[in-house]
Amino acid sequence: MTSWWWVLLVAVLWLTVGLLTAGWFVIRGGHPHLSWYLVGGLLGPLFIPIAVERGRARPAVVDVVHRPSSREGSGLRVAIGVDGSAEADRALRAVARTLGHTASHLVLVTVTSPDSVGEDQAAESREARRLLEERAEALPSGLPAPTVELVRGHPVDALLAVAEAHDVDLLVVGRHGHGIRDRLLGSVAEELTRRSSRALLLGSLPDR
Repeated sequence: MTSWWWVLLVAVLWLTVGLLTAGWFVIRGGHPHLSWYLVGGLLGPLFIPIAVERGRARPAVVDVVHRPSSREGSGLRVAIGVDGSAEADRALRAVARTLGHTASHLVLVTVTSPDSVGEDQAAESREARRLLEERAEALPSGLPAPTVELVRGHPVDALLAVAEAHDVDLLVVGRHGHGIRDRLLGSVAEELTRRSSRALLLGSLPDR
């Protein structure tokens, strides 16, 4: 085998290791920006420690608004993932329709990208807060006043962390997420079915 074949082989292996590392540790770890693939391809095996560090990053709570409820302490404790998608809104309506008289503690949570910085991060956080407030204000009177949480990180890790922190009985999400982020990460709902030790309701009930 001539020397240029060896160079080509090393280049292909270098690129492959970098791209696979970016896809597994970073994209699956909640960092959906396509630029990570470029970085991974350029750095190759050198990208592995960076990707591992990124992949191990824990969700960070950005903001919490607690609205005390007189019904606290009895009934189901429920956490609902909110992302602005039709599926997530359908899941929220399903809870309002079926659990309105049995839920005692309600948490609405949305998740933002861990890669956003500066003004992009601030804009994303503002939009997430607006989304949470709109959904909280639209809840029917039969439900308890919700706690709303804004978390940065991987959607699955963030939802599981919130569920654990509030010791919920039921975790509610839409079957499909919103936009390209869900397509890059795969199905959040599917991963939750594998990892959650709590009851899980997907937003696929008939919407009346």
